[in-house]
Amino acid sequence: MATLQMNFLSMKLGMQTNVSVFIPAKKSGRTLWLLADETGDDSQWLRESAITRVAEKYGFAVVFPCPFEKLYSEENPGQKFTSYITEELWAVCTGMFQLSQKREDNFIAGASLGAYGALKCALTAPEKYSKVVMLGGAFEEDIKGGYLEAVKKQMAEAGLVPPLALDDAPADDAELLTKAALAKAEGKPLPKLWIGYAGASPLARYAGRAAVNLSVQGFELASSMEYEGPDDWDFRDLALKDAAAWLANCGKEA
Repeated sequence: MATLQMNFLSMKLGMQTNVSVFIPAKKSGRTLWLLADETGDDSQWLRESAITRVAEKYGFAVVFPCPFEKLYSEENPGQKFTSYITEELWAVCTGMFQLSQKREDNFIAGASLGAYGALKCALTAPEKYSKVVMLGGAFEEDIKGGYLEAVKKQMAEAGLVPPLALDDAPADDAELLTKAALAKAEGKPLPKLWIGYAGASPLARYAGRAAVNLSVQGFELASSMEYEGPDDWDFRDLALKDAAAWLANCGKEA
């Protein structure tokens, strides 16, 4: 197996950016695109979690983008973080590391704001990702006034400075609902979903509501599981192991 970090000039972001990649010793041909939370970079999952052991077990390659605390947004004008992941980084990594471009071989996941970003990327390019794993996150109207405001409060209480991107989100941020409706209207395949969240997290109610709202929108929901305890790395490791087993065992269907 190998873990690599590289830096390149992104046309979508207009700057140098990092990406880390894990290649298992025995590849299954599948790739997990794993997004960091509101405080993370491309090394966060590698430093804090057991992701390499999980990925090695199932033969998943894993790509870790660097989000720069930007809410995985498409700034207009400005940096294009969603299409950076779904288009530019996709082309770089699938080409350089010979990763499968088949929809059924590609999954996207994240925790907290990374879960929000994973769903956003999957709805932006539903033809590329067959399954989404959300550890937390949200899917509802007024995300800015509800979920994003709660994220800011939680960060402030921990002594952290919330990223400006949380303030810059559209006031009527129903972006994910719009993307979901557009994908359905265009007849694009909707990704299957696995949701897990920490019951003791102040943000748990948003993840719980996301599961209900996504089901109402017609998404196939494989799991909506509440775990005991806070949203820490013990929870994320446990939930990711459960999610990886689902990804590995649910077949190669699109």
